[in-house]
Amino acid sequence: MIDKHFYKKSESHSVKEIASLVKAEFKGNGDLVIDDIAQLHEAQASHLSFYHNPKFLQDLQSTKAGVIICSETHMEQVPLGASVIMSKTPYRDFAKIAGVFYPEFPPESLVSEKASIHPTAVLGANCRIEDFVVIEEGVVIGDNVRIGAGSFVGKGVRIGHNCILYPQVTLQYCIVGNSVHIKPGVRIGQRGFGFHMDENGPFDVPQLGRVLVEDGVEIGANTCIDRGSQSDTIIGRGSRIDNLVQVAHNVKLGQNCILVAQVGIAGSTQLGNFVVVGGQVGISEHLSIGDGVRIAAQSGVMRDIPPKTDMAGTPCVPIREWHKQTVALNRLIQK
Repeated sequence: MIDKHFYKKSESHSVKEIASLVKAEFKGNGDLVIDDIAQLHEAQASHLSFYHNPKFLQDLQSTKAGVIICSETHMEQVPLGASVIMSKTPYRDFAKIAGVFYPEFPPESLVSEKASIHPTAVLGANCRIEDFVVIEEGVVIGDNVRIGAGSFVGKGVRIGHNCILYPQVTLQYCIVGNSVHIKPGVRIGQRGFGFHMDENGPFDVPQLGRVLVEDGVEIGANTCIDRGSQSDTIIGRGSRIDNLVQVAHNVKLGQNCILVAQVGIAGSTQLGNFVVVGGQVGISEHLSIGDGVRIAAQSGVMRDIPPKTDMAGTPCVPIREWHKQTVALNRLIQK
């Protein structure tokens, strides 16, 4: 169950009200008051739950939830007496309702006396700047921005409205859009791994670009995004980056991309829109990954990938070829 010590719940809602929030039809008792959300196996008569994965069919059949969000095709599996909200996207609608029961309450505005803010920095309205934050010369910060304890915002950085920087974030040489969430330990805008190598050893190449983080991006804990060498590193609108991801200099990430934990993208590679990259994937430099590409976990990408292709393996190949390789290898082993 949800720990109310950490999460503050709002008021209760009737089944009818909840259904109207997600613009869905319902069957059952529309006046039933729901005071919380819960997983199927934990839910009680005053709780709302949801079903979208066949792995949890047994939990659905035995749940005590008062109302369940599910697709119309699964209504017959819902226990008698429970109300049903019919949804084409149960998980998405549940997420929306969960946000109503547990909204993000805006933090109180505050500028800590222990923060170090340069006199030329500009702060918007209703900002919260916590202890030991450092904000350098020429920084511009929008309205309703929260910057967690111990974070560093370097010279000239710009941050849009409604952003959250969790504790211990470092921003340098970057421009951050609106409604961006940056989790603890993220480093954005540090110099990239750029150098010339010859018989005399490595010689550093100046890194003179920026990082542009567009609106609605979320960046997971301890992720590092290098600034560009001459052009910019770009993180496209609506993208989601998991924890412990490395994005090298000059990488261009399209809109609504997903990078799962421990992905590494080498310099100057470009990803299209809606690209999904599984955990621990390594992508080589100067590649072009098309729109809608999906790359399975632990793959190694060493060549360009055309749009809407599913890839797997190291070196990665179209996923059907990878399955064939796996079958052929198993046959060799069994001989």
